[in-house]
Amino acid sequence: MRQITQHIIHCSASEIGDVKAIRHWHQEQGWQDVGYHFVIRRDGEIEIGRQLTEIGAHCRGHNQQSIGTCLIGDDAFNPEQFESLCQLHACLQELFPGLQALPHYQLNVGKTCPNFDIEDVLGEK
Repeated sequence: MRQITQHIIHCSASEIGDVKAIRHWHQEQGWQDVGYHFVIRRDGEIEIGRQLTEIGAHCRGHNQQSIGTCLIGDDAFNPEQFESLCQLHACLQELFPGLQALPHYQLNVGKTCPNFDIEDVLGEK
């Protein structure tokens, strides 16, 4: 298994969608598969994208050592989504001790996603 040190959080910049729709969008752009490992729908359901053993395609320069999670939405998210993100991140931290959650914008200049304070949501301040 590859060395995982980062959990990079994204948003879809769309109010609708799911892993199937994002997979379609990414494949239309010539990608092999959906770029994210997880997608959290508006109702809080967590969908699996790429397998954890696969390198993602979600954050230029950081895919090798990271897991990517995308919340459906642009700048308004549901409590169910945040609860699912907290649960998912806690599970991933058990699998990968020392795993650090990071917003996409912090790693790729010009990005704004996920458009919420992940430290506040995850209680990591």
